[in-house]
Amino acid sequence: MLSFHHVVCAAIAVTSLATFSVHAASPAAVQFSADTYQTGPKQTQRIGRIFVGKNRIRSEMQQNGQTVVNIIDSDNQITWVLYPQQQSYIEYSMGDAGSGLKGSPCEGIPGSECKNLGEEKIQERSATKWEVTVKTQGGAMRSTQWIGKQRSILLRQEIQGGPVMEQRMLAIEQLNGRQVEKWEMTLTQANQPPQHSARWFDPELNLAIREVNAGGFVRELRNIVVGTQAPDLFNIPAHFKKIVPQKK
Repeated sequence: MLSFHHVVCAAIAVTSLATFSVHAASPAAVQFSADTYQTGPKQTQRIGRIFVGKNRIRSEMQQNGQTVVNIIDSDNQITWVLYPQQQSYIEYSMGDAGSGLKGSPCEGIPGSECKNLGEEKIQERSATKWEVTVKTQGGAMRSTQWIGKQRSILLRQEIQGGPVMEQRMLAIEQLNGRQVEKWEMTLTQANQPPQHSARWFDPELNLAIREVNAGGFVRELRNIVVGTQAPDLFNIPAHFKKIVPQKK
């Protein structure tokens, strides 16, 4: 089963905030709500909302002129997509994502294998070193990953025959009234200039609340309110009609 943190990250990605790290084992620490913003290189902006409850997440966004609501039930591995204007919804199973060693980079990733190689220091931070193999249609992708023990953040990743990624904390800052850690991610690959991006990690939420990519994309959570979310936010209205997609 996918960890709740992975599910939260997936829900935030849907509402336009990318995940902070490839792997973070700890679940979201608290319940909260927030506005989600994404600004592209041409200054086009998308705005949405997210509500993180106890093992359920609700996200709202505008799509083709109408509001679309996603509700994720991580306990039962179910996603509901609601169309309020049509008073209807579709139900999707998230599938059996229970493969992978628990507490490892492979947790929740089907077709993956992880081997613990012990502990090392990366940027003076204690980290667990992992050998990771992910099976794909084109073959197996192998990498070495160093996961920080304090935050479960991917500090370094070396993909066999591919790029090297490293994340480094730069400073403690204030962002939208919250104390955050500013991290820089550097991606290097042979015969190409390094690419840099920045992320502001919120330790209380265990998530990045702002991300600035090299291409000019900015993703951010604003107006964060920590607190218990109303249960009705995560329920399907009784009068909504269930739509069953036709199988191809």
